[in-house]
Amino acid sequence: MDHTAADDISHQANAWFALFHGGAPTPEQRAAWSAWMAADVRHAQAYAELENLWAASALLLQPSPAAAPVAPARLSRRRFVGLGLAASAAAVTAGAGTLWLNGVDSPFADLRTAVGERRIAYLPDGSTVEMAGHTAMNLDFSATRRAVELLHGQAFFRVRPSAAGEFSINTQAGRLHTREGEFCVSCENDAGLVAVSQGRVQVLTAGQQTELEEGLSLSFSARATGDIQRAELAQMLAWRNGRLVFFNEPLLTVVDALQRWRKGRIFIMDKQLAARRVSLILNLDHPDQMLDVLSRALAVRTTRYTDLVTLIYPA
Repeated sequence: MDHTAADDISHQANAWFALFHGGAPTPEQRAAWSAWMAADVRHAQAYAELENLWAASALLLQPSPAAAPVAPARLSRRRFVGLGLAASAAAVTAGAGTLWLNGVDSPFADLRTAVGERRIAYLPDGSTVEMAGHTAMNLDFSATRRAVELLHGQAFFRVRPSAAGEFSINTQAGRLHTREGEFCVSCENDAGLVAVSQGRVQVLTAGQQTELEEGLSLSFSARATGDIQRAELAQMLAWRNGRLVFFNEPLLTVVDALQRWRKGRIFIMDKQLAARRVSLILNLDHPDQMLDVLSRALAVRTTRYTDLVTLIYPA
């Protein structure tokens, strides 16, 4: 099977899985799903893989009765400073580039969330924004203007049409414009990603303008704009339903995402391990168990030094 066909089946399986686990399918949709499952054995296999992954993640979240709690390693101030210097100099410094240990920064932002917090806010024009953990933004609304500055983080916007004109989002990576629609934006430093679930979004970066339609995504930065991709919306928006979903992603990407949902800093101490591909579903209602789930599922070893620093090694 060629890669294009495999990607199409994976995308369809993700869409059906999201419908059945995050929505209320109609009888017609259930019939269409049954027909899709019966049409090709590869359809059923792809859907079964998602079901098995979901079930395995639920089991991993249940503490083992035979497992005794392990106290985190003691760490002196001298050793902590030495560890920080060593980790900073390491070839693999896995985790997001910004270190947030206290859970909140951008204290003067108009809207913000702490690490692990989710929040829905109503904007002055009647639009709404659903904010993921560790997200901050400023608002600029008037009778003739509606603009958001996304300082950092991830947010899902539902933009309503308004006499004030276009809705704009400014980031370090570029600007977004739309009149109405639904889309998710994430931005850390000068790297951004947008995925459109309804309507159209215009992305403006240095020297380039890109129009995104429903079901498409785009990575962008102040220096370059990526290729338009099909958006895996069920995966990208799973955090809104209390899950983090990763399919064939590098462990480094997974760890970067965890930084938004649990306090402290995580370092992967091996280059090959950081590049290892991972399929995993994590429950945001149990942030303290995320690393335990990760270590069990991937057979890696984690060492915690207080609640501030965690190191990940090959098993």
